[in-house]
Amino acid sequence: MKKILFGLLTGLCVTFGAFNASANETPLPTFDKTRTAIVITDPQKDFLDKSGKLYGLVAPNMEKLGTIKNIETLMKTAKSQGLALAVDPLVYTKLDINWDQAGALQAQLLEMKALYSDTLDPAELVGTGADFYEPFKKYINDGKTIVVAPHKMYGPESNDLIYQLRAHGIDTVVLGGLVANLCVDSHMRALMENGFKVYVVKDAVAAPGEEAYNAALVNYGMIANGVLTTAQATQALK
Repeated sequence: MKKILFGLLTGLCVTFGAFNASANETPLPTFDKTRTAIVITDPQKDFLDKSGKLYGLVAPNMEKLGTIKNIETLMKTAKSQGLALAVDPLVYTKLDINWDQAGALQAQLLEMKALYSDTLDPAELVGTGADFYEPFKKYINDGKTIVVAPHKMYGPESNDLIYQLRAHGIDTVVLGGLVANLCVDSHMRALMENGFKVYVVKDAVAAPGEEAYNAALVNYGMIANGVLTTAQATQALK
């Protein structure tokens, strides 16, 4: 029995290794710019600003990957190449605080009022942890970026992202943002389930630790249409 279990585990490790290897060797895809959007999840102060409540959880991984710079590169590429840019924030308000069915992590975020604003009024969001990261606002608030309603858990099932993408004629998504093994992973799955092509940009994400990041990479390699670096994505999009 032990030999059988060892064999199964060894096979799984080899399989996952193969998926990771294939993720690192994704041929550059060809994109139709009129049907492609760059989608960034949770580009917000609590994750990206040093004063943010969640910054410390992802800071080491962000520093190693160059996450903030790479997300900005994707945003710049969208603007310079005439691609749609969509951002999908996670925002909690006072209407959410008393949920009695919150998941484990949701409950912690609600308790510490992370990604929180009293209301969704843009004026009241400014300066809160739910506000967009200041250096990204010039791309997000230009009147052309698709800013969807906040999601409440990890994926876009509870907001209008998929509707907005379809309404803009988008069928392919280049995906990055926070957090690699949670919202990015969940968005990848939901978009794939809804018939989109999805390419995840593996250095424009970050996770709370190497194990979480590596787990996300395994999932990306098994589920998405491709896994790219920022350099590869921008090259393909140009």
